[in-house]
Amino acid sequence: MRVTQNSTANLVLNSLQAIRERQDQLEQYASTGVKVSAPGDDPTVAQQILHLKSLSTASDQYTRNITNATSLLTMSESAMSNMGNVLERTKELALSMANDTNNSDSQTAALNEMTQLKDQLITLGNTQFNGKYIFGGFKNDTPPFDALGAFNGSGDAISIEVSQDAKVQVNYPGDTLLSGAGGGTNVMQIFDNLTTALTAGNTAGVRAELSNLDSAMSQVLDARSVVGSSLNRLTSVGSVNDDQKLTTTKVLSGLQDVDYLQVVSDLTKQQTAYQTAIAASAKVSQISLLDYLK
Repeated sequence: MRVTQNSTANLVLNSLQAIRERQDQLEQYASTGVKVSAPGDDPTVAQQILHLKSLSTASDQYTRNITNATSLLTMSESAMSNMGNVLERTKELALSMANDTNNSDSQTAALNEMTQLKDQLITLGNTQFNGKYIFGGFKNDTPPFDALGAFNGSGDAISIEVSQDAKVQVNYPGDTLLSGAGGGTNVMQIFDNLTTALTAGNTAGVRAELSNLDSAMSQVLDARSVVGSSLNRLTSVGSVNDDQKLTTTKVLSGLQDVDYLQVVSDLTKQQTAYQTAIAASAKVSQISLLDYLK
């Protein structure tokens, strides 16, 4: 095969062009830090990157949902714990007033404290988180319990998506908790009954509410157990979500991110190769017919 001066020059030119294209590519890697900047760079990898980014975005949203749900349920559990303390004190007070040995001053003091305890329970029932009433269901922009303890919220369950196709209920309805909805114990009514009995000096009426107070405490404790189970589930789901996010990030980095030190090293080599090719092309361009006749 005859190699002409033109073919030699074309080979040198093609070599220069290839080296330059590779150099430009490496310079782009160095400036952007990624191997695929546009779908045209590698359509298959670009599609994988888009999918992984969507998974990462969803994971970030799940993380925010889990964090918000955990805070909301933690606030609910704390309020329920304090409700339990109020009910324990109420039973202590009722036990002390369940006999006929108390005088009128004791009855008055007990009546005043009973009123304060009910007010505390109403305040706890109107606990807020981020400006929303946590026991009001969907009607969470106004206090679910009025000054007399009547429930004005909704009994709806509110759930938040914490992973793909998985949701966790993040509220406990106030009417189920304190107003006897669903056949439960009406805790507010117990306080009204105790207040009526204390006002009338009716010790039998006070004794009649002791078993109801036990039911009320069990009801609040059961609600705390439900909330605690939800918190445990959030912890478990959050751990899985964090692991998935870490895996997605690693895979995405492997597909997209460049090894900066390797890129700098390759770029230096390409620059050297480019300068060498230029020098070689200069020598080729100096060859004439006389050089072949020597």
